[in-house]
Amino acid sequence: MFDEKSLRELAAFEAKGPILSLYLNVDPTQHSADEYRLELREMLKQAEGLVDEADINAVKRYVDLEYNWSGRGLVIFSRQAEQFWRALSLAVPVRNGLTVAGKPYISPLVELDGFYGRYAVALVDRQGGRFFLFQMGELVTQEGTVGEDVRRVRKGRGSSVVGMRGGSQASGRKEAAVVQRNLRDIAAALVAFCQQHQPRHLLLAGADPTVAQLREFLPVKLQEIVVGTFNADMLSGEAQIRDEAFAMLKALEEKRHRELVDAVVTAAAKGLNGVVGLDETLSATHEGRTQVLVIEQGYHAPGYRCQSCGYLTTQKLERCVFCQGRVVEIADAAEAVIGQVIEKGGTVEVVENGMLNAHIGALLRY
Repeated sequence: MFDEKSLRELAAFEAKGPILSLYLNVDPTQHSADEYRLELREMLKQAEGLVDEADINAVKRYVDLEYNWSGRGLVIFSRQAEQFWRALSLAVPVRNGLTVAGKPYISPLVELDGFYGRYAVALVDRQGGRFFLFQMGELVTQEGTVGEDVRRVRKGRGSSVVGMRGGSQASGRKEAAVVQRNLRDIAAALVAFCQQHQPRHLLLAGADPTVAQLREFLPVKLQEIVVGTFNADMLSGEAQIRDEAFAMLKALEEKRHRELVDAVVTAAAKGLNGVVGLDETLSATHEGRTQVLVIEQGYHAPGYRCQSCGYLTTQKLERCVFCQGRVVEIADAAEAVIGQVIEKGGTVEVVENGMLNAHIGALLRY
């Protein structure tokens, strides 16, 4: 199971030569394994001449002979010349991408870990609760708690809660008191669960009134990590809970991306710490100013690269304007700049849309 330790190990690795980093969406609800194999081979053509042939062959061999197609996302890092190989099968889908750089391209994993790396779901009703801990969409552990039975009146007599269809004041107060005690106990058990497992996000599930009441009993620190609520009953299965939580977290991720795109476009328009467009982004990255690169999913653009200093440009040049090195044409300058940003300590955010005709931009360090 992929976790924070795995991420730290990847971040710490530096190679003496190019590392192949591959992200492949293998969601079985969208396409077949054969279709994904074909897509993989098309992606690997981008790496020809940039990495050792041994790395390309290692990926093909793993997918054809070893991978069990059990997840939604496949991530591979390969540098065979230095015995470096990592193959990660994830329960969450990933965006397709292939990068060649001196370090593993881990920005998509960092992004996934931030949203889906460690989150809890508390499914509650008026009597008890079920708590789930997920890591990258996989269930790590679950616990439950059950309190006092909440007496319900016989059919036809109405609710016992005061003010609800004829219930007596005494029986209504008793029922409300039982519910309050149960919710306090559920809240205490949830606090203990979260203290033990330290989730980054918490989602609450159940009937709206019950969830709202439970939230009032949670301490402020726990309320601060609650990112959403959804309706579900106590008989909901693990798969339903996982899918509901994933959909909510994905919506939050898309909202953050929209806000990031707005920040880049606004900063560029005001002449502040932002640029949009490939030319401006390539220049800023060469100068080491790119802090966050924002690029639309599927955006590719040809360009030119200096063989000596790595300078990237969209302009056809024979010699580099910085070092006079030889400049050669490359198939994808947009993909190449991703590797440069990573190597210079920046981060990369792949968004579905929103960059208008610019397709690419960046928030700058200065």
